[in-house]
Amino acid sequence: MEIPPLSGTSVHALESSAVGEQYRIFLGECGLGARPASVLYLLDANGYFGAAVDAIRSMQLSAHLPPMIVVGVGYPVGILAETIVQRTRDLTPTVDAGFGELFPAQSAMGGAPAFLRFLIDELQPWVARRYDLATGGSMLFGHSLGGLFATYALLREPEAFDRFGIASPSYWWGHGAIAGIERATAAERSDLPASVYLGIGEHETHEGRQREASRLPPTEAALAAVRHIDMVGDLQEFARTLRGRGYPGLVLHEQVLAGEFHITVGPLALSRALRTLYGAPL
Repeated sequence: MEIPPLSGTSVHALESSAVGEQYRIFLGECGLGARPASVLYLLDANGYFGAAVDAIRSMQLSAHLPPMIVVGVGYPVGILAETIVQRTRDLTPTVDAGFGELFPAQSAMGGAPAFLRFLIDELQPWVARRYDLATGGSMLFGHSLGGLFATYALLREPEAFDRFGIASPSYWWGHGAIAGIERATAAERSDLPASVYLGIGEHETHEGRQREASRLPPTEAALAAVRHIDMVGDLQEFARTLRGRGYPGLVLHEQVLAGEFHITVGPLALSRALRTLYGAPL
């Protein structure tokens, strides 16, 4: 076992037969020894785990959130920037040939079905064997490609989690492939029983993305303009579509976070998702 990054946390290696990958699983106990009422499954844990645990513990000081376990799903490398190849493989539901041409080093993609099986069939039972969990259910949170994956999980296996925190989802992937998955779900299901938070930064428009990239080297900055991508518009259109389905068990929250860009909004969206889906209104 690794030296934990924070007090009350631990890091474990977990092999997945579904994916054929070893994952780095971060566990954080939040709630001062109380029986955990819920589990937060956090994607991109190499980048978000420490911030998530500290934020949750801070909110618990004023009882904004119940006791919970944070289960961070990461990879046996270092920081988030070193996980790009693996996360592109795991978090995307389809192949995006154009993306592969722009970023040939990230050619592994379309692994979301296998990764979802890992979460449901391998990781969730592994967590249940370690903790005496109360009946507060679970939440899946993902940002960017992680938001795309969380949406895929919502559409394909909504009963696997009670709550879905979806931040800045990359609905542009595969030129809108998630829309086809949504239509297939609507044809198969009469209900989508889940509480969902959709959050995005105000400046995640095509123009805003180019402004955000303007400090990068010119070659990298130019990539922001290769496709016309309005992530705010995409999220709003997806929310309208879900509401139009009339699913009786779906509780949907949608928020555009003022002043935020794609790379700045993740921690704020996590905080808002937790408060929205767990905390009582103040």
